[in-house]
Amino acid sequence: MSTLEESRVRGLLLGLAVGEVLGRSGAREPTGVLRHGVVTQLACATADATVRCSVRWLVEDRADPPRELRGAYRRWWRRRSAPDAAPAADDGWLGGVPLLAEDRGPAGSTARALATGTGGGLDSPVTTSSGWHALARALPLATLNVRADGLAAVLGAESAAVTHGPGSWYPAAAASLVAAYAISTGDAEQAVGAGLSSAVVHGVDFATVGVVDDAVRAAREEPGRRDRLRGGAPDSTSASALWGAVYCLLSHPGPGDVPRALRLARQAPFAAPVTTVTGAFLGAVHGADALPRRVVTSLDLAYVLDQLGRDLAREARQNADGTWGAGADVRWRARYPVG
Repeated sequence: MSTLEESRVRGLLLGLAVGEVLGRSGAREPTGVLRHGVVTQLACATADATVRCSVRWLVEDRADPPRELRGAYRRWWRRRSAPDAAPAADDGWLGGVPLLAEDRGPAGSTARALATGTGGGLDSPVTTSSGWHALARALPLATLNVRADGLAAVLGAESAAVTHGPGSWYPAAAASLVAAYAISTGDAEQAVGAGLSSAVVHGVDFATVGVVDDAVRAAREEPGRRDRLRGGAPDSTSASALWGAVYCLLSHPGPGDVPRALRLARQAPFAAPVTTVTGAFLGAVHGADALPRRVVTSLDLAYVLDQLGRDLAREARQNADGTWGAGADVRWRARYPVG
């Protein structure tokens, strides 16, 4: 993976956090030290699980992504439930980040699903929620699509299924594919087009394909319109977050259009879902340096997000011997323990 692509992986995580901050701030411009939100914490957990999957593939020649995802979300829940407890042996380096143990807002279905068990799966959903947290937190899995086209879709759905119902699974799969192609192409229109094509090939349901297709058509015919955004993304479901993010991205697709795209996203009836996913898409397309510098440098979790982005990019890079990532390094396995 090139240096520019590394910037896009970092941009995905930083853009997600920027979008969540802006979406939660209402009409006012946020100032001072900007406190990350709960979805940013969950995306960090997903990034951690993503690296661990890659490491396990190398050191054991096998991996169980649903298990890694459930474990990551359970570790997040454990730290949040006991913020003053010493890091556990399986926490890795994120266990030493106190900010990730803070309560940064309600987690709804995620908390309910994890409070009494390990969560669900595609064959055993534990909630019926279609909420947007499931989609947004799945986006770091996009980096694994470099291993095999469509892998991001499978894992995006698996991630959503840990705590959410079927209404979130396919939108999470489609969004993860769009993010994957954003990183690989650096072009907004190509990312959405390739992501949509891959979604069709890899079994994403027609309803979700229709959501993306409708957003593409709306951005082509009526770009940048507040009323059109409000009609296409009327609530806080995963489907609305996907529609709104695709619409905002394609309404303002250029690298110099990032502030305009984020301003448009903030006008959605439920701003945070749309701004968070839009920010992630924008960062994945244009790289970390295209994001609003003032907001990025004010994020309380900026260093952690940037480091996670670099680590994800390292695991998405193929070595000269055909293996992937840095799992052969014992120090790396201490950062991301796989047992």
